[in-house]
Amino acid sequence: MPQTHYAIALGRQLGSGGSEVAKYLSQQLNFTYYDRNLLNAAAEKSGYSSDIFERSDEEKSSVHSFLTNFIPFLGTGDYYGNPVDEDALFRILSETIRGIAEEENCIFVGRCAEYILRDRPKQLASIFISADTESRILRLCERRKIKPEHARKLIITNDKRRAAFHDFYSTRQWGRAATYDICLNSSRLGMEETKHFALEYIKRRFNL
Repeated sequence: MPQTHYAIALGRQLGSGGSEVAKYLSQQLNFTYYDRNLLNAAAEKSGYSSDIFERSDEEKSSVHSFLTNFIPFLGTGDYYGNPVDEDALFRILSETIRGIAEEENCIFVGRCAEYILRDRPKQLASIFISADTESRILRLCERRKIKPEHARKLIITNDKRRAAFHDFYSTRQWGRAATYDICLNSSRLGMEETKHFALEYIKRRFNL
């Protein structure tokens, strides 16, 4: 009988501490952590340059689809001479995520993973981490050494881009409770308790 592998899809607001929660879960559960390194995996799978994925990531795209920015770099066809469109390119990311989820226990940060893995409900847990705006501003100021007005602009821009990327492909909305198993506001419990709460949920969800 093939081994069952579990996947966690974690969405997050910028400055909410979501990546910190994901890294904690990865360490405690020994799940492989995928965030920006997922882009390298997709590039390796497709044969395209990782620079293209970097330029077109969910946090950098200013259009509905992060893949629109592929077109100037790819020209009119792929390396087989076939036409390349956005749907085909999104499948590269999707197939990479599905392939990883089949092979190992893993946690994906962002990139619409909870939608891409929706056909694996028994092996998938999805979490969204949010925080109050002032908490997010404070966290960004401390970590990036920037001023509050800069942090506030980053939050507004980043939320729009993540939502646009997610909602272009998913039938559900980014950050809405119905999209995820659970949503946690890290400002309420604090980071340590938020991490512990998320870990306890995952253990119960997968009977670990």
